[in-house]
Amino acid sequence: MPSGLLSENSDEAHLGKLGLLPDRLIFLLGPHRSGTTYLHQALVDTGAFDYISYYDLVEFDRLIVNQETGRREAVIQSLREEMESFGRTRGIDHMPINPLHAEEYGFLLEKRYHNIQQASHISNTNFEPLKTLCRKKRFLSPEQKPLILKDPIDFYDGFIRIAENFPTAQFIFIHRHPLTVFNSHIQMWRSLIKSKNPWLAKIDHSYDAVFDSPQLLQAIHLSTLRPQGLQLVFEKLYNAYNFYLNHIQHLVPEQVVSVRYEDLCNTPSDVLRLIIQKLDLPIAEECLDARPSPRKTAILPEVERIYRANAERIEPYLNHLHYSLMPDES
Repeated sequence: MPSGLLSENSDEAHLGKLGLLPDRLIFLLGPHRSGTTYLHQALVDTGAFDYISYYDLVEFDRLIVNQETGRREAVIQSLREEMESFGRTRGIDHMPINPLHAEEYGFLLEKRYHNIQQASHISNTNFEPLKTLCRKKRFLSPEQKPLILKDPIDFYDGFIRIAENFPTAQFIFIHRHPLTVFNSHIQMWRSLIKSKNPWLAKIDHSYDAVFDSPQLLQAIHLSTLRPQGLQLVFEKLYNAYNFYLNHIQHLVPEQVVSVRYEDLCNTPSDVLRLIIQKLDLPIAEECLDARPSPRKTAILPEVERIYRANAERIEPYLNHLHYSLMPDES
């Protein structure tokens, strides 16, 4: 992706019409399974933001043509009919799937996950496709709303590169207790490898390709079960938390707000109000209608063993976010 043909059915001939990037770009970042999807959709649902949708990703090469030829609604309806076969939700959570629901910008860029431990970070790729999509969104959105962008991968080591490429961008960081994140991460991958998730396979070609290689599929499956594989996942999170602590001060403080998922669950209006006030966002108080309903999921014993054996290493992150050792004590 992108996969459009460079013809009358693509935007290639229209790119000269594009102007500057949107005036306001807001990046929402956090580790996978930390609540980024919920907060992203909650902010989008206020109506105060432009955003990147599933439709925008799938039709990236044809967004302008679809709009100017009147095909946009027909394409969206076609995608909606296709998605009916995917099921009612994304499968990895309770979020419903819809062509116009908010999605991650990382699916547009060239590299994604190749296995559970390794990620080709978005920060190490070419940002030009994202810049082009942002410019298309501005061209197609006369209201000029702030554009909110979400991709968990750039939490791990990418937000400094984002700030370099988008110097006026603002940042929302969402955190969740590391054990809960670690546990959910393993459960998600076990589910994704057990059977192909059609929603994810549609927009993540590297995930789709895994199912063409029985050997790779088996290797990833085993890595979700063996202690060595779990340890590598913990190392990925440990490195991400260290990167955050060591680099967050390099961002302009007035352009950054950090929140905790647990607080979003307990006092959603307060957390959303904090985001609005800190970043001076155009959201009316009456739009603050969000309350996540997290599933109560038991911590896997094998995950807890790895976590407890390494928890001392992430104490600086726990202390920074005012977390205790175990999530039920936070």
